[in-house]
Amino acid sequence: MRLHCFFGPRGLSHTDTRFALRGVFLAFAMVAFGAAFPAGAQILSDRISGEVAFELQNDWTYKSEDRSNQNNDLYATIEPSATFRLAPGWSVFGHAVLEPVGSPSQFENRTFEDIGLYVEELFVEYEADRFGARLGKLNAGFGIAWDMAPGVYGTDLSEDYEISERIGLVGDWNVYSGEYGDHTVSGATFFADTTIFSESFFRGRGDTREEDGGLSNTESFKSFVVAVNGSKIPGMGKFGYHAAFMRQAAGVGNASDEKSFALAGYSSFDLGGDLTFEPLAEIVRQIDQGGNAGSDRSYITLAGQFLWKGWNLALSATERYTDNTTTVNNTDSHFQVSAGYEFDFGLAVDVGWKVSEDSGTETRTLGILAAFLVMNAQGLNANIMSLGGIAIAIGAMVDAAIVMIENLHKKMEQ
Repeated sequence: MRLHCFFGPRGLSHTDTRFALRGVFLAFAMVAFGAAFPAGAQILSDRISGEVAFELQNDWTYKSEDRSNQNNDLYATIEPSATFRLAPGWSVFGHAVLEPVGSPSQFENRTFEDIGLYVEELFVEYEADRFGARLGKLNAGFGIAWDMAPGVYGTDLSEDYEISERIGLVGDWNVYSGEYGDHTVSGATFFADTTIFSESFFRGRGDTREEDGGLSNTESFKSFVVAVNGSKIPGMGKFGYHAAFMRQAAGVGNASDEKSFALAGYSSFDLGGDLTFEPLAEIVRQIDQGGNAGSDRSYITLAGQFLWKGWNLALSATERYTDNTTTVNNTDSHFQVSAGYEFDFGLAVDVGWKVSEDSGTETRTLGILAAFLVMNAQGLNANIMSLGGIAIAIGAMVDAAIVMIENLHKKMEQ
């Protein structure tokens, strides 16, 4: 039997919802406070480590051929993550995201609105010398540009094929590590998250159910990824590569499985005088994209950034070509340039500009991003206040689950 958690009349009462949300909010406050003020806590844990990433960003879409795209969006993103070491080689990792859920409306000046909190990753991990495995809610590991493309807007278009928030099992085997770099073979099997963790607190984004359909939404391990990764290869800077094949099984409403291929390379070159150049290139091909038979799609990403004494200059371009047998073919494009500076204490400030063309509509956006890693910047493990915050977060989730089960029993008795 699959259980779903709802807010309001179909599940949790508003009182219970407010209690759970207060607990989660207090948890985040304690984690942030405990990291920012280490003097307030003298006890450090050897078993728990973590960080809290803060981002403040403003996106101003000042020009578009479709005037409904024009708006201004000021928002914050907070991403706490923690690792709890259970035993030698064994650990539990959790990663939550607090960010806007949904896009701003036409001509809207949105300021810290539509904020939702959700769990992006939560898994058990085992690590040995040459083998590793993860089980739980995780990223399946297909493609790299959605994560590594530099710049304020470098990952925007390639995020189309990011395979995140999946229930899965991932295994990694380091086949070689030595003079010629590190080389790893990995495999994953997964399906879309349909648990209570598919919902979000505060602003609800809606839970996911199998009947909603969509690729890999099968509640069974029918989808998979196999990949080969390499890094630190001599002769071409610090060269790395990624090659992968993925099959996402058809869900309700899909006519076909989606088959995807990815090939990527990246490197880092020391140009002298503290100047570094980091290029990246990736090609992704999707067959029967989106589960639509006869609709194929290709992505090409070219990017690079220059780093010099804390300063950075990043450029990236992504092109998306869709080949349909039933409708008109089209090409979408995305180009961004950004520059910024990272201070010694961990604060990074970047200004970016992007021009994108989607279905023939050109849109231009100017933005500024400030990012700060609290725990990493201060070299701290999770202290006692962070542990208390994590405990409260777990308690809030347990409380919500208890209320959900009670409501389910009441409904079954009626």
